[in-house]
Amino acid sequence: MAGETVARKVAIHREATRIRGGMWQSKRFLARLTQVISTILIAIGAVIILIPVAWMFSTSLKTKFTVTSFPPDFIPREAKKVQINGKSLFLYDVEIDGQLRTLAAVKLDPEKSEFIDPEHPEQVYYAPASKAKKHQIVVAHWENYKEVWTFATTPFGTFMKNTAIYAVVAVIGELLSCSLVAYGFARLRAPGKNFLFLLLLGTMMLPWAVTMIPSYVLFTKYIPDILNRLFGTDIRLADTWWPLMVPKFFGSAYLIFLIRQFYMGINKESDDAARIDGCGFFQTWLRIIVPMSQPVLTAVAILSFQWHWNDYMGPLIYLSSTHKLPLSVGLANFSEAYGGTPWHLMMAASLIAVGPLIVIFFALNRYFVQGVVISGIKG
Repeated sequence: MAGETVARKVAIHREATRIRGGMWQSKRFLARLTQVISTILIAIGAVIILIPVAWMFSTSLKTKFTVTSFPPDFIPREAKKVQINGKSLFLYDVEIDGQLRTLAAVKLDPEKSEFIDPEHPEQVYYAPASKAKKHQIVVAHWENYKEVWTFATTPFGTFMKNTAIYAVVAVIGELLSCSLVAYGFARLRAPGKNFLFLLLLGTMMLPWAVTMIPSYVLFTKYIPDILNRLFGTDIRLADTWWPLMVPKFFGSAYLIFLIRQFYMGINKESDDAARIDGCGFFQTWLRIIVPMSQPVLTAVAILSFQWHWNDYMGPLIYLSSTHKLPLSVGLANFSEAYGGTPWHLMMAASLIAVGPLIVIFFALNRYFVQGVVISGIKG
């Protein structure tokens, strides 16, 4: 009898062990567990990334006095004042006889502070300063955004317009040039094509600082001199948008590589069918390849728009007139106009500046991810 009981217990233990082991080894369970852990990690990463954005938004709703308050507070709060007998007094939450009262401070003293009731000024209360805490209320200063937009010496609306024009023209130029060049590398046959492609990729290794001075001299001296001698004019490219916009119509190595990788994945049978129908190389690119490349072209447009919306060094070097500056340079000049850095206004201006980027990214997020994934580019 005892032997049967022991054998039954051993059998039950083995069966329980088998069930638990099977559960942990189940592909469905492991997939679900991996999904849960990945979601938790992504959520933690998203919270970490969004904390600075939340702090920027909170700071944009504060005043210049509460921005530097210590300890820092995410919620924009202010100490409340009241007028009593012609005096402006701060309100404090004071513990009096075990009850919390909101009183106006007449005199603060570590041992015996004097407070009065705002509704009944004749009533005076005494308590140590340690039992008093400033009475704060939540106040959001939305007028900071209006002040930023309408400030006279930094025309924020003009900065926004200049940036939008620059970014849109750059997107159009890079979409046209990069897609055409990528089509040639992906579809056409030519001697030395692979060498030229490697040479193009090699230009990605050059830091922008290396070409900065030669490009500036080229656009501000040599090109104007050549044009003036040919046409007898007085062309000057310094303090204009031409040195920034014209190069965008000659392609970008990274974007050419991105589009070319996508084109390589398109079946060449569509090209053959178009050739049978009488299409040339340009018509094949325009009517067949471009419509099939919406994901990668959208991704390229978003990347290009983001780069040029945030471009700082280029406009800083070539532009000097205030009414021609983009947002990136205009924000840098914002602190000079105030004789210091008004952090509450700077954060409001920064949020306005990144607003269009956030809207565009979320509106085209699906195409952006699809284009980058299919092109084989990793972040």
